[in-house]
Amino acid sequence: MSNYFRQLPNLDYPSLLNDRSSSGDTVRVKNLFRRVKIREDYLNSLVLFTKYKIEGDDRPDNVAEKYYGSPDFDWVVLLANNIIDIKNDWPMTEYDLNVYLNEKYTEQQLVKIHHYETIEFRDLNNQLITPAGKIVDESFTVEYLKGSQIQRVSPTRSVSFFEWEVQKNDDKRNINLIQTDYVGTVVEEFQEITRYDRSSQYVNERLKRTENIRITG
Repeated sequence: MSNYFRQLPNLDYPSLLNDRSSSGDTVRVKNLFRRVKIREDYLNSLVLFTKYKIEGDDRPDNVAEKYYGSPDFDWVVLLANNIIDIKNDWPMTEYDLNVYLNEKYTEQQLVKIHHYETIEFRDLNNQLITPAGKIVDESFTVEYLKGSQIQRVSPTRSVSFFEWEVQKNDDKRNINLIQTDYVGTVVEEFQEITRYDRSSQYVNERLKRTENIRITG
């Protein structure tokens, strides 16, 4: 993520440090409020993105290294998926997941049923009767025609708290990546959007100086 922060413009912010020499002292910081999102028309483009599944304990920089050839594009990986909080939005490592589960549940709670969901069921003609993965009640049943007879089945399975948490974490592995041919365009637009316009605080395109609100006239 260090490369992401290098992309952000700077602010000369009034120093709050105890060793400042005057009220005019400033500290140069990154403008974290200058947040950029992928354009809506880009998000709706089928040719801009490709599906990708995060493997093992890969971090954003590992994914960027594998797909783009450089870990410096880790911020592009996150931007493409609107990920702000890596801790909650990126899949946990196996170790972190085990720690999380042990802190949140007892062994008895982990094996309890969290919910019921459908399993795929087809009739003798291979016609889909129920798709897999729909959350249903324990008593869920479905009727279908077998020959001239109406049959009733319960194509469900129970899902434990452990399975549910593992599946939630695994679902985060399915992400979108901006295709390599378009990365340059996205980076250029990011830099353009984060440039400062001229204003009373303007120093240059990458720097603004904020006023010291502690100074009164």
